[in-house]
Amino acid sequence: MLNEAINYYNSTLATVYNRIATLEAEVTCLQKELTRLPGGNVVSKAKVLELPIFASSENKMHLHDWLSQIALYYLASSIIMGNQKIVCALTRLHVPASTYMKSYYDKVQAGQGVGSWGNFSQELKNIYGQRDNKEGAKKELMVLWVNKYLAKKNFVKYTEQYRTLARIVNYSNEVHIDKMKEVIPNELQNALVIYEITNQSPKTWDDYLKLLMQVYKALHLDKTQDIIFGPEENREKSRGKKDPDAMEIDERVRVR
Repeated sequence: MLNEAINYYNSTLATVYNRIATLEAEVTCLQKELTRLPGGNVVSKAKVLELPIFASSENKMHLHDWLSQIALYYLASSIIMGNQKIVCALTRLHVPASTYMKSYYDKVQAGQGVGSWGNFSQELKNIYGQRDNKEGAKKELMVLWVNKYLAKKNFVKYTEQYRTLARIVNYSNEVHIDKMKEVIPNELQNALVIYEITNQSPKTWDDYLKLLMQVYKALHLDKTQDIIFGPEENREKSRGKKDPDAMEIDERVRVR
């Protein structure tokens, strides 16, 4: 009985040792594979060079696009530490962006901490983010300058879009007013003649846009009622069920 127990113990122990050896071999193979993957023990320089270069928003790539691309790279490469992200990003900055971020290069050379990725990316946004917004707003505004179809079909929507974009870019009042005159419907142009000949036309683009909206409301009370009351309530009014409060609002719209 004792010999049988010893033999069984030795057999089981040998099986365990063999299993451990097999697992160790598998772990060694996996470790070797990990070192070949991005984000493993070795990050290939070639992989870093695949990232796009950012120099300024005047070049091919805007800052927003560049940050999106680099974020995807960090995710795929398992780069999660802030200092690693910053050092990697610094390799992809060229003049003039690299000049603006010189303090970070100095810290790296001195072996100092470079701070958080959030601060780094925000500093770039402070320099180039607003410029990206302005460039996009300029392009959209140029489209509105020739979009007579939208100005005629839905002038309310047109004015809302124009006001939003015009507040971002730095065009002069004269430029805005001249461009609006070219695109507004003929009925609005005719209605504003009296302001022109009496020299009462607004001097700022914002006031000019407000005047256009007031004239439009006076010419299209049916459309402005839909905006104020909603189409369902306006249909009730057309069937003779006009609300007395709505009449008061109508009058206020009429006198504007």
